[in-house]
Amino acid sequence: MDYINITSILYVIYIIFTIAIAVRILLDNNSPEVSVAWLLSIVFLPYIGAVLYILGGINWKKHKILKHRPEITFKEELGSIINRQKIFMNEISNQIDNDVAKAMVLSLQSSNSIITLNNKSELFFSGESLFNSLIYDLENAEESIHMEYYIFRSDDIGKKIADILKKKSKEGLEVRMLFDGVGCFNKMTRKFKRNLKDAGIITKYFLNPTNVLAGRLLNYCNHRKILVIDGKIAYTGGMNIGDEYITGGRKFDSWRDTHVRLEGESVHMLQSVFLSDWKNSGGKSLQSIDYFPVTVETDENLPMQIVVSGPDSDWFALEKLFFSMITNANGIVYVQTPYFIPSSSLVNALETAALSGVDVKLMITGNPDKKIPFWVAHTYFDSLLAAGVNIYLYKKGFLHSKVLVVDDTISTVGSCNMDIRSFHLNYEVNAVYYNERTVKQLIEQFMFDLQFCVKIIDTDRKKLNVLKRLRNSIFRIISPVL
Repeated sequence: MDYINITSILYVIYIIFTIAIAVRILLDNNSPEVSVAWLLSIVFLPYIGAVLYILGGINWKKHKILKHRPEITFKEELGSIINRQKIFMNEISNQIDNDVAKAMVLSLQSSNSIITLNNKSELFFSGESLFNSLIYDLENAEESIHMEYYIFRSDDIGKKIADILKKKSKEGLEVRMLFDGVGCFNKMTRKFKRNLKDAGIITKYFLNPTNVLAGRLLNYCNHRKILVIDGKIAYTGGMNIGDEYITGGRKFDSWRDTHVRLEGESVHMLQSVFLSDWKNSGGKSLQSIDYFPVTVETDENLPMQIVVSGPDSDWFALEKLFFSMITNANGIVYVQTPYFIPSSSLVNALETAALSGVDVKLMITGNPDKKIPFWVAHTYFDSLLAAGVNIYLYKKGFLHSKVLVVDDTISTVGSCNMDIRSFHLNYEVNAVYYNERTVKQLIEQFMFDLQFCVKIIDTDRKKLNVLKRLRNSIFRIISPVL
């Protein structure tokens, strides 16, 4: 009798708890597909679904995770410049390309991302060329080194970079390293981390999962990859620190990625992102002007913006930027992304662009590192193909590049995948370019990559058996929470 009573009480508690979670999901007013996915999760995954929602489903636009978000730092430190740029853009919007003006104003409004002109940029399409440049710059650092990475491995390249950092720290340079608690989990040995600290390097974890309070937020990752040297040189893009970005690792024969090296005013924006994330991770507030040296005039006039986004941002700035770029396209839309789980609005944007006669090409990896996102991506193919979108699977190793190119003047490179996780759950950063030279370089690389791709056609889709289609569709139901 006592056992029956306890069971009944527990069951009633569970029902009340489930109803409470369901009400919370509805009150979050997320998109219908996200709300339905969470509701199905708590119904068909008793207890587990509720726990997953608490870990990764709360609408943090209403309940902020971070006190010092980079976009707020931009507003606090550059408020007068932002306001002047807004006025200026309104005045000259009829004098420049309308699509460019829209993208600039959108990022200015949604992410407080100021428009910088005095910049110099270099693109990297392989880990080998990137790390050669990165190591050279680290070896020539004179004042400070700030690193922020989703993944940092204690493998050969990780140890090589760490040795330089330890040497620089002992020479008196300020060296700070910020790791994502989830991405770097089990990626570095204890000895490796201890040696960094013994050399005087200050290390912090962003939302450390071993911390009880931060652990409940482990689904919200810092996916950014940032390196700032002396406040004068910066790197950002898709590559973390690990041997796989050079060799392909144990799973792949090779690795294709895109990263950028920057000089000029845009470096200050990335420095601000790092300093904000550093403070959010328990580091001291760093406000010295030494971190923002006067920029040397470059020969180039390279307009660009550094755009950030996160789960508690006022706006999902990168998702809105991608949507705006695609919907305003006139000639081409070229997309590279390893994971393709877009929101319904982005699917609609791609379909509309293709139906309007725009040349839309989507390239994703054909050799996945994660099976479920790859399966889910296939569920979007039928309607995209019907609309005229060209879809390619990259087969030469692993494609990890995150690039969007529109027409001949706008492109973006960064850490953001074209998936709901990057748009709504991760902290991301992208460099946005407004010049023909960068677009031309990215298009040339895209066309080069096409020779290693298999094009998806309708007949291929029809050959997929019912069980695989069902498997893919089942996982799509929970795709907003993957």
